[in-house]
Amino acid sequence: MFQAEEVARQYMDFIPDELKGYQKFIQIENLTYPFYIIERLESPFRFLGKDEVSSLFDHTDISEDEDEVHFNIYMVDSDYRPKKPGTDYMGILRHDHMTNEFIEMYREEGTAFLSRRRIL
Repeated sequence: MFQAEEVARQYMDFIPDELKGYQKFIQIENLTYPFYIIERLESPFRFLGKDEVSSLFDHTDISEDEDEVHFNIYMVDSDYRPKKPGTDYMGILRHDHMTNEFIEMYREEGTAFLSRRRIL
């Protein structure tokens, strides 16, 4: 993840040829740090600004499955590059798993809960 397109393209040159086919260049307009990546099973990544995060939590319903992870949220506040070009190290990014318990805590405490969890 890079703020400057030129830096991203230069970094992509370091990706080994055998991994280049697995890479995707995504350019997001009007998004600055900090921003958030939302990962849902079998859905494309969503990229949100800080102002959109609370709305996401407001519109996530509690499910009957207590073990369900509604989505993962990754907080990105600066350029990020894996040490080994072309590999997936997203788990290193600060992130949280949105479960029923998390949503319930948010509904009880609001944005203070998100701040305490270092999301906002």
